[in-house]
Amino acid sequence: MISATWMLSVMLLANPAVAENDRGSRPPPSGVAAGQKVCSAVVPSEWRDSINVPASWNANTCADWARSIGAADYQLGCFFEVRRNTPGFSWGQSASLNGAQRATAPSTNCGW
Repeated sequence: MISATWMLSVMLLANPAVAENDRGSRPPPSGVAAGQKVCSAVVPSEWRDSINVPASWNANTCADWARSIGAADYQLGCFFEVRRNTPGFSWGQSASLNGAQRATAPSTNCGW
């Protein structure tokens, strides 16, 4: 028969996330990658479509996606936890897809 201690040891070794100490969450410092990147496509006063994107996306990738779905503007964002079970978000300045100005990274930057 397998002991409970042995099973717990196997579970902790197999999944390091289970063994990690709960340190709580804080908003990441400005300019530090943390949280989830979000790309938002916007047609002002009509619609917005926001998607979670992989770490490999940059502002140009977001702009290309927004253009591909017929948006006029795009915006970079981050979703994160301010502290455990307390969600937070931050948006950068949006930019027109037809202008030379690029969208800015949010103040709480998650890797943009």
